[in-house]
Amino acid sequence: MKKPKFRELSLAALVVVAVAFTIRAHAQTTAPLRQAVLRPSNFPTDLQSGLSAALGQDLSTYHAQSVGDGFDAANPRQKLKVHFNSEGVEVHTGNARWQMVLRGYGYGETIQKVSAAVPEASRNRVDYKRGTLTEWYVNGPIGLEQGFTISQPPGKIKGGLLTIALALSGDLQAAIDDDCEGLSLSERNGRLRLHYAGLSAHDASGKVLRTRLELAGGELLLRTDDTGARFPVVIDPWVQLAELTASDGISNDQLGISVSISGNTVVAGAQNATVNGNAMQGAAYVFVKPTSGWQNMTQKAKLTASDGKAGDGFGGAVYIEGNTIVVGACQQSGLCNGPGKVYVFLKKGGWKNTSKFQAELTASDGMPNDGFSNELGLSADGSTVVVGAAGATINGNLAQGAAYVFVKPAAGWKTATQTAKLYESHGAAGDVAGEVSVSGDGSTVFVGAPGVTVGTNAGQGVAYLFLRPSSGWKTSSKFTAKLSAKDGAAYDDFGFCQAGSACISSDGTTVLAGALQYEFSTGTPTGPGKAYIFVKPTGGWKTTTKFNAELTASDGQKGDVLGWSAAITGNTAVVGAVAGNGGTGAAYVFSKPKAGWKTTSNFTAKLIPSDGDIGDAFAFSVSLSGNTAAVGALNHPSGSTTGPGAAYVFGP
Repeated sequence: MKKPKFRELSLAALVVVAVAFTIRAHAQTTAPLRQAVLRPSNFPTDLQSGLSAALGQDLSTYHAQSVGDGFDAANPRQKLKVHFNSEGVEVHTGNARWQMVLRGYGYGETIQKVSAAVPEASRNRVDYKRGTLTEWYVNGPIGLEQGFTISQPPGKIKGGLLTIALALSGDLQAAIDDDCEGLSLSERNGRLRLHYAGLSAHDASGKVLRTRLELAGGELLLRTDDTGARFPVVIDPWVQLAELTASDGISNDQLGISVSISGNTVVAGAQNATVNGNAMQGAAYVFVKPTSGWQNMTQKAKLTASDGKAGDGFGGAVYIEGNTIVVGACQQSGLCNGPGKVYVFLKKGGWKNTSKFQAELTASDGMPNDGFSNELGLSADGSTVVVGAAGATINGNLAQGAAYVFVKPAAGWKTATQTAKLYESHGAAGDVAGEVSVSGDGSTVFVGAPGVTVGTNAGQGVAYLFLRPSSGWKTSSKFTAKLSAKDGAAYDDFGFCQAGSACISSDGTTVLAGALQYEFSTGTPTGPGKAYIFVKPTGGWKTTTKFNAELTASDGQKGDVLGWSAAITGNTAVVGAVAGNGGTGAAYVFSKPKAGWKTTSNFTAKLIPSDGDIGDAFAFSVSLSGNTAAVGALNHPSGSTTGPGAAYVFGP
């Protein structure tokens, strides 16, 4: 049964031992009822939360105003009204009333009760001080943040998890989600109104801590395993900000088969979209963040190819960096088996509907079924495009695979064939070396080959790194380094990097490679899937089986296909499990500890769609820009229309 749509209310985190809730409101028209709902924080990090706090501090409309028994505050952007007094805090949005009152904290069932406190206000901040525990609220454009700061552990650990107990009251009924990571609040008629999601925690050293939610006797319990943790402990979520759809989407368009995000712009491919009557010609949709922030929306612009034909599959892969968008048409020929093309589009005065591209990029030796453009990479300055062709025949080896490098001429992009072709001189048939990514300066190319046999392990997979020579890119069969996993096994499929992902960091120092653990020939999963992180040694990249971290999901199940999509930027990695979350799909966020990447199954956050369905293929594609993630779900339905697809935005 299709679940009703609802927004999420996030458990967000800030300082010392802290739990924070960011409360936002959004009016959504749902005939015949205009429904007001609470929405999550835009900012999952201290820096971004501080930005909202600073804005609220400067704008008097967010300041607390003294009233007879406490303070009142309004949040005009989120349409919230809040009342603070010694009995607690009450939030109103529309006709809904919601209240959570701190009862106490401790370990296990031993909860230290806290006494009432008189609120103290300073501009947009309100504090309830109770000795070693301070309950605080900060009002700003992203919403009202509620947090609890504990300056030291609550007594001796006598067994049980670190627990914060909150008494719930109001008009809504609460229910814990199946994964114990979210809380749904609904009206008595069953209509969902609020949702809490994304609970996670880590300590001062960056160690990720296990967390869960529980309901007991009208109380919400936030449980955290702080065994061996170094205080402070931070609970820090990622939350859904927007669902992006095509205004003209129809069944089986597959919007979200590829996604890419750069700054305030998301591009999502729909390879099966009908264009000018041409079935499966394909399109790419451009979404631009409004000045008021990400929200559910349709496209700003639609990109198509003026020379497109039925069956081209335009949009099967997309990538954006700044003012440059590249779009792959893997099946270019009109017969669904062509050698493929890549189209370059440049922003001129803003993204607009267009079929006029700047350049067409093709392989000089392209053949049908090469899979050219099924995977794409683009350097940060838009000057280097890397194109995967996993099906390319090399020296008679069918589907050995290759990567093609295109460098922008001094006069600008124009229709051309490759600058260089990269492949492995000792490759074999079925290596499918075509999962590609490129560093920000275009100097390092990642080529994943998930079909490579390692020792006697068929399909264990490897990844090759090619470094640009001082004289510039040239065709080469000599890689700089070959990466593989020392604990690898047959059909791990190491080296996956779905279109739009960034499997090498912008500075070229960190590689993230998915390992699906799936035997495609028989359709048999060999495990839940995982991803590996390799960090560039001081002396430079070299062939190795020693990884820095192996990332798995603590709640993973065999067949989740974790590692299908993967992206890394800065200190954050996102890994997609397209069959996880009971078949809906999920994306896992991992944060780099202060001491550096290390093996873990404890993720920072689990991203799931608020309206997901089994079979959505959520996380078929993922992309990162800073702390914002775009996630594709190519099979997601829209109302009564099945499978036009969608893309979701999480984070700030």
